[in-house]
Amino acid sequence: MRQDIERQAALLEHVRQVYGIEAPQAFQVAAARARTDLLRPIKDDGRLAASEYTIASQTAFVLRDSTHMRDSLYQERLGYDVPRRLAEVQDRSPDAYALDPAARSREGDRWALWALLSVAVAVAAVVAAVVAANVLRPRRWRRPPGSAARRVIRSLEFIPQPATAAPEARLGTRLNLLVVVLLFLLPLGQAYAAGGEQRAQAEAAREASRIRTNVVAGQLREAFLYTARQATLRAATQGIARELAAIDADDPETARQENQVASVETRAATMMGVMAEYMGRAPTLSDGVDADTVSALRSGEKEWSGGVAEQNRQVVLAQRSGDRALLLAAATALAVVAQVLAASAMASQRRRRLLWPAGAAALSLALTAATVL
Repeated sequence: MRQDIERQAALLEHVRQVYGIEAPQAFQVAAARARTDLLRPIKDDGRLAASEYTIASQTAFVLRDSTHMRDSLYQERLGYDVPRRLAEVQDRSPDAYALDPAARSREGDRWALWALLSVAVAVAAVVAAVVAANVLRPRRWRRPPGSAARRVIRSLEFIPQPATAAPEARLGTRLNLLVVVLLFLLPLGQAYAAGGEQRAQAEAAREASRIRTNVVAGQLREAFLYTARQATLRAATQGIARELAAIDADDPETARQENQVASVETRAATMMGVMAEYMGRAPTLSDGVDADTVSALRSGEKEWSGGVAEQNRQVVLAQRSGDRALLLAAATALAVVAQVLAASAMASQRRRRLLWPAGAAALSLALTAATVL
């Protein structure tokens, strides 16, 4: 999650720098350069054309120094190559884009698989111990030892041994063994459920971060494209307005100059439209832009809705895993109570008292079954 945040923060900052700051200025420069090129052939044909040519050329000259777009990125009649500029900016931060949160997540999943295998081994060991305690104990171990025999090993019963218990205590020993098995296995299941909850929460947080990044990055590109299209519309409107001014002009020479400049501005508006689409196009991998950035800048409502659905799915998974962990914790607590009650009942040697640990163990088993179902 930390890697994802660091990577996406760099991504958003670079997209904001290029599409939010540099690209609008570069579009103004490109539009002024295009208008300058169109006005150059007629700059000596009338005062109006000369004035408009000077304005356009000076605008292109002054604004060019305020943008970081290099002339090598300028394509005649297309404007600046904004995706290539974004790739250049990203190349200056190799450490941020070298981070691979997905690879780290896969690495964590591999460790989780090893942990799951270790849990399986632990369960198999507990089952083997239970079987050994009830079935596989050698017959000679079941006979009570003589007075001269060493009793150390037989007295160290970490796991209750129904096979060696006295007949009147065998039922209580079996109940005690069941409770011990629960105390072995329930914490393992609780740890596994808690791990699943943490993973799902992390994935939900990562998905939320990705959605925000995609929305903000996509809106920055769309905002630039919208602004460029508005400028194109204003230029086209200005050409129409000059044509109307030519109609209303009383002096034929003035009307001719207005029509001449109006024609240039109409062609300039057409070129600006082409530039807007070229500069605001969604980048591809061939532009050298980072893959996540390409995905973010090309995303739309469909991808955002899909991301929200995946985030909600991970939230539900986290909630379910959390509920399982809580139920298993309660089952473990009941198993502890059952262990205390079983020890007390066996110490008193009253079989009727075994009902209390049996009830606690039954509740623990019921909660365990609820987590599985």
